[in-house]
Amino acid sequence: MSPPHTPFHAQREKVYESIELLDFLQRARQCKQQELETIQKQLAVLEEDCTRVKAKRAAGGEQTLPSFHSPSQEPSSSEASSSQQVAPDPVTPADLAAAEGLDKRKLRVHSNFDELLQNYLEASFNPAERLEEFSDSLRSFTRLSSFRELSALTYGDQSPSSCSIVSSIEFDKDGEFFAIAGVTRKIKVFNYHSVLRNVGFPNHFPVQEMTCNAKLSSVCYNPYHKSTLASSDYEGCVSVWDTNTGHSTVSYQEHSKRVWSVVYSPTDPTIFASGSEDCTVRLWCPSRQQQHSIFTLPAHANVCSVKFHPTDYMYLAYGSADHCIHYVDLRKPDEPLRVLRGHRKAVSYIQFISPTELVSASTDSELKLWNTELNSCVRTYRGHTNDKNFVGLTVNANYIACGSENNAFYVYSKAVSKPMLEYKFNISRNILPDSSGGPEGQQAELVDFVSSVCFKKNTNIVLAANSQGHIKVLELI
Repeated sequence: MSPPHTPFHAQREKVYESIELLDFLQRARQCKQQELETIQKQLAVLEEDCTRVKAKRAAGGEQTLPSFHSPSQEPSSSEASSSQQVAPDPVTPADLAAAEGLDKRKLRVHSNFDELLQNYLEASFNPAERLEEFSDSLRSFTRLSSFRELSALTYGDQSPSSCSIVSSIEFDKDGEFFAIAGVTRKIKVFNYHSVLRNVGFPNHFPVQEMTCNAKLSSVCYNPYHKSTLASSDYEGCVSVWDTNTGHSTVSYQEHSKRVWSVVYSPTDPTIFASGSEDCTVRLWCPSRQQQHSIFTLPAHANVCSVKFHPTDYMYLAYGSADHCIHYVDLRKPDEPLRVLRGHRKAVSYIQFISPTELVSASTDSELKLWNTELNSCVRTYRGHTNDKNFVGLTVNANYIACGSENNAFYVYSKAVSKPMLEYKFNISRNILPDSSGGPEGQQAELVDFVSSVCFKKNTNIVLAANSQGHIKVLELI
C-alpha cells in the first residue's frame, strides 16, 4: 500500500529531485573537467613535439615539396601576378612522383588516424623517446606500399594429383641458405643468392635434399652453427641434420603423437625444444650424447607452437589448443609466469617481436600483440582468414606477416590493426584432402591457402608458400 500524498511528501520529493539533479550535474562537470585537463596536457605535448620537429627540420635544412596546380586549375590573379615576378622552377616527373607518393602516404595516415593517434598518446613520456618511437612506427607503416617479385620456385612435383603443402620455411643464421619442408617428406635447402640470380629459370634445384620417414611440420636452423638444422614430423620424431652432408646426426622418438613445432634457443645453441600433440614440450641437448630429452614440460592441451625468449633461454612460451599462450620460467615449471588469454580458438603460432612483446596467431582469424610484462593484449589484428589450417607467422622489426585461407598472405604494421599489404597467389586449383588437419585437428578443406611465411632477417624480403607448393620470393617496397 503506497503512502498517502501529503504536502510534506510532495515537498520532500522536490528536494530529492533537486539533490539528484545537482549531484548529476556536479559529477558531469567533474568528469568533463578531468577530460579537459587530459586534453590540455595532450595539446601541450603536441605543441612541444610540433616545435621540436619544426626546429629539427630547420636545423637540417629540409625543404618542403613543391605544390602543383593540376591542368584544370587556373591560378588566382594574385598568384598570376606573383608568377610574373618570379618564374617557378620547372616541374619534373620526379617532382610529380614525389608529391603523389607523399599524398598516398598522407592518405594512409588519415585512414588510420584514430589508431595512430592512440599509439602516439601511449608512447613514452620522455619527449625524445616519444618522438623517436612514434616516428619509427609511422615510417614503417607509410613507406612500404607494394611487393616486388624477385623469384619463384616450387617444393613438390606439381602433378595435379600431388599434395605439396609447405609447412615451414627458415633461413640460416646468415641468410645465405633457406630450408623448405612439408608434406612431401623432404627438406630442401636452397642458396638464396642463386635463386635470385637464376630468376628466369623454370626450376630451381636445391643444394641439398634430405628425405624423411614422415610428413614434416617444422624446421629450425641453429642460431650459431650454420649447417645444423632441426626438424619435427607427423610421427612424433625430432631430428637434427647436417645440411652439408644431408645426413641426420641424431633422431629422438620420444613424443607419442605428431610434433608441430621445433625451435632452437637463440642464446644457447646446444638446446632446442619441441611441442607436440601429446600435450608436452620437451627440451633436447644433442651435445650430451643422450638418447632422450633432458626436460619435459607437461601441458593441458595439444602444443602447436614453442618459442624461447630472445635473450634468456630459461624462459619459454608455447601456444596450445586451449586457446592460450603459456609463458614459463623453466626453473619453476609447475606454474606458468603468465597465461595470456584472449583467443577464441587454438593458438597455432607464436613469435617474440621483442624481449617484452609476443605475437600470436590463432584459427579464430586473429593475430594478437601481447606485452608479457604486463600480461595484457596490446592490439588485435584482423583482415586475414584462418579457420582451420596452419598458415604461418613471421615477424621482422615493426612488421608482422601471416598466411590466409584465401590463397593470400598479409603484412601488418605492428602499430595498426588492419592489414598494410596483401599479396595474392594468382595460381589456383583444388588440392587433395590431407590428413594433417590444423591446430584444432580438423580436416583441411579442398581450397588453396598460404601455408608458410618467413622474413629474411633484418630485411624487407619475405618468402611465402602456398598449399600447392609454390614459393614466392618478394620484397616489400
